[in-house]
Amino acid sequence: MQSVVLVTTKMPAIHAEDKKKEEPRPPLRKLSLWSKCNIFMLNACCAIAYHISKPFGFEKAIGTMFISSMFGLMMFLPPLFLWLVVKIADALILPGFYDTIKENKVYFGIAIFLWYAHTILTEKAPFKPGRVEQPKSYIDRAAHQFYYESVVDYFSLELIPWAPDAELPTSRQYVFGIHPHGVFCWSLWMFAEKGSPFDQRFPGLCGERLNGLIASVLFYIPVVRDFFLQFPYIDASRKCASKALAQGQSLYIIPGGEEENVLTHYGKDIVVLKKRKGFIRLALSYGADLVPVFGAGTTDTFVTYPELFGIRKWLQKRFRISMELYRGRWFTPLPFTNTPQRVLIGKPIPTPTPKVKGAKPDDALVDEYHAKYIAALKELHDKHVKDRPLIIL
Repeated sequence: MQSVVLVTTKMPAIHAEDKKKEEPRPPLRKLSLWSKCNIFMLNACCAIAYHISKPFGFEKAIGTMFISSMFGLMMFLPPLFLWLVVKIADALILPGFYDTIKENKVYFGIAIFLWYAHTILTEKAPFKPGRVEQPKSYIDRAAHQFYYESVVDYFSLELIPWAPDAELPTSRQYVFGIHPHGVFCWSLWMFAEKGSPFDQRFPGLCGERLNGLIASVLFYIPVVRDFFLQFPYIDASRKCASKALAQGQSLYIIPGGEEENVLTHYGKDIVVLKKRKGFIRLALSYGADLVPVFGAGTTDTFVTYPELFGIRKWLQKRFRISMELYRGRWFTPLPFTNTPQRVLIGKPIPTPTPKVKGAKPDDALVDEYHAKYIAALKELHDKHVKDRPLIIL
């Protein structure tokens, strides 16, 4: 991975008193053998794509486009890979293998469906907070270079903490609110894996004590679920989020969710926050600090279109499915890079220690800290973004 610009040169030292307060490492989240097989096939495809594109210098662009077309290229690459494997096997070692599959395609289709159905129904990892296993094999490392490091390098993501001497001691718990969603929330890349610019600046959280919340539906979509299972993402239900905080984990979440995604408009910073208080309640229930995060430039990576907005809005409200009409460079899913991608980390907002951890906080207290959070987010945006206002809905 190329070096990423950080606005601070001093790595924060953890105070002795914070070290004493550090708890043992969270449990390792284990995946089923079925999910591991699916992930192996996905990563094998990505590793091959990485090594084919790297000699030509295209690995950053193709890796980023692979992510930005999550429900397109990502879902079709593994089937294409399997088709190529079958054709090669048919030509070299198993003559007639391809014709056999064609003749029995219904049975093979049913077998694949049952495989995935069993995997989805039996996999418990999306509901188990904890640290994740880092890529170890050659294939896994190459795949992560393709779809993780390539994104960081493509945008030259810049991390900007609230102060040069900013610290986030691992003895504290945090709920990071990430804004805006955009067509794709590139700020997530800061928190999802060890070695990221955020991890370099605030070590000890990524991959260890930090879980992300994503929409439940993503864990039911073949290939997409396999991608997210490799990172510390869990189901965005209150039950899972509470379990993570009760376990001592911190969380990062996009409060605006799919509604904010549908409302994304090129060149405008729109966040859905006025009625979003669930993450505030979670933080207050467990005494976790609230940390506003803003991805400056997120909404400048794709041109969006307003067509069929009514239907898309209905789908989002009725089924919690967001469908965005957008394009990138040359009318492809490759994002624009005209605007620097800066991830702004706001100063943590301390919350009072609850008398009983997990207890429902008073509504007045929730409203108070919700107002504090909105004020902090506005201040963070106004300090660093000068060419547009922050629109809060």
